[in-house]
Amino acid sequence: MQLAQTDLRSLTVFRAVVEHQSFLGAQIALGLSQSAVSFHIKALEERLGFTLCRRGRSGFELTDRGAMLHERSKTLFLALNAFESEIGTLKNRITGTLRLGLVDNTITDRDMPIHKVIARIADKAPEARVELTIDTPDALLTEIANGGLDIAILPETQPYQGLQLSRLREEAHSLYCGKGHPLFAVAEEALSVVRIEAFDFVVRPYANMRELQHFPKARARATASNMEAQAMFVMSGRYLGYLPDHFAEERVQQGIFRPLMAGTTAIRSTFVIATRAAEKPSTIIDFFIRELAGFASEALHGQKRHSAAGGRIERKTR
Repeated sequence: MQLAQTDLRSLTVFRAVVEHQSFLGAQIALGLSQSAVSFHIKALEERLGFTLCRRGRSGFELTDRGAMLHERSKTLFLALNAFESEIGTLKNRITGTLRLGLVDNTITDRDMPIHKVIARIADKAPEARVELTIDTPDALLTEIANGGLDIAILPETQPYQGLQLSRLREEAHSLYCGKGHPLFAVAEEALSVVRIEAFDFVVRPYANMRELQHFPKARARATASNMEAQAMFVMSGRYLGYLPDHFAEERVQQGIFRPLMAGTTAIRSTFVIATRAAEKPSTIIDFFIRELAGFASEALHGQKRHSAAGGRIERKTR
């Protein structure tokens, strides 16, 4: 079978259907109508001569051949992206697509200004494209491994075969309570580990209970899949939870959150850059990493200058 441009477009739609486990998810992700998604899947099935998926009351399901095609398509699209990048190199231009993954609520982190890197790519590499995905650390690692993402920035995790994890920076977290919690109005000097442990905590499962390292007898009565969900539990005034200081800062200023024993119970979360170990980084990935490192270095030097001048360095973490 000789691939045409229309086949690649239909394959793109098929991959979106599989990744979102529904035609509706692909419609939203690609900005297509239901009929357009159905047309591409039908056209691809007719070209290939076999059924790719079934959908009905039981939900969406890939056929065995459909699953095999999806796996083979990962290699195809990775090769196409690499080819596009190499052609750009020959022309002394940065081209290709950067598929970037981030965890939620990094937008308030002044030490990791992804928006500035995106702006630099748009200015210096206008032929390149950036696709941004926000998801949980486990989901991002899975997408890196299966070819759905090129690079991800996430909290440090256990080593995975086939993935390269490079240390990027640390993010500081403090324990917070919300307005209405019994500890909200308690004087700082009256707080203690024992007193705080008497209240319910909310934790993130992917943090592997590291959030409770200073409170070994604490009760984790609620779990949250991401930072915003955890903040909602804290805001309820019924749970204590660790949050990045940069994320909680505005709510502290508004009198909604209050840090508890931050001087002695703060924790730090190491962030890493995850890529596929076996692949040579494309020019767009190299450019992204260099620009990100440059901004991180600027932020670090700025903090040192502030400290030398007698200013207070704010902790910025996850």
